[in-house]
Amino acid sequence: MTKTALRPTRPWLIALLLLLATLLPACTMVKLAYNQADTLMYWRLDSYADFTGEQAPRVHESLAQFHRWHRRTQLPAYADLLQSIRPRLAETITPEQACAVLDQVRSAADATLDPAHWTLAWVTAELSEEQLRHIENKQASTDAEWRKEWLNVSPEKLLDARFEQALSRSEMLYGKLDRAQKAALRVGLTASSFDAPRSFAERQRRQHDLLNVLRKIRADKLGIEPARALLKGYMARAMLPPDPAEQRYAQTLVREGCAAFAQLHNATTAAQRARAVLTLDLYAGDFRLLAAQR
Repeated sequence: MTKTALRPTRPWLIALLLLLATLLPACTMVKLAYNQADTLMYWRLDSYADFTGEQAPRVHESLAQFHRWHRRTQLPAYADLLQSIRPRLAETITPEQACAVLDQVRSAADATLDPAHWTLAWVTAELSEEQLRHIENKQASTDAEWRKEWLNVSPEKLLDARFEQALSRSEMLYGKLDRAQKAALRVGLTASSFDAPRSFAERQRRQHDLLNVLRKIRADKLGIEPARALLKGYMARAMLPPDPAEQRYAQTLVREGCAAFAQLHNATTAAQRARAVLTLDLYAGDFRLLAAQR
């Protein structure tokens, strides 16, 4: 069954933050951001949890430890994945092949997203009720931003925002798109089943689920392994909604995304595909260089 995630804000997915830290447009920025990823993650997490003076140095060390593990074990896997994908970008692809690539990407991220590898999991048992309220307030703040960007806008402005986002990601891979390609991209988004209120409701479900998990860990005074087990359950529900109707909605968006990507890719020129292959080569090279650093 295909998994999906709809623009989640998950402050405790430190692994995901590390992964996202590598996904920046310029290769030099990739290296700069990744080498500072543990510090960047600390700032992001602290904005949610407001770590105490006693917790802060331990959190820094846990993130540094996770960063070292990620550099040593995960970056080579990402580089191998990009090298395996690159030949497909030189050819036409089907929506099914695009979804197969997406599944490969998710499989490569599985270890990073597994709470078994989260060196910071200990802090979930040490969060005070005040810190949990701080997380809840931060969620409310980011929800307000989400509403402003994706809900409290006209259908035309929402489409424009989604188009600009998709265009930026597409041109990061292929370079500049021509007028016909941009038009095709916009048509695909117009036909999308994306439902902003529904996606927002799922976002809030994940947030409430996370808070419930954190409060249970605190209330039951759980040790690290039981806490990891609860976090693992949360992760499974975050990646695949428990409600079958929401699963179908998520899977529909994935299928539509795969079809839209295949349509755009098949409309690209030989030069644009060569640019896409080169882009993956550059990222793979950066990942290997970063992995070799200690």
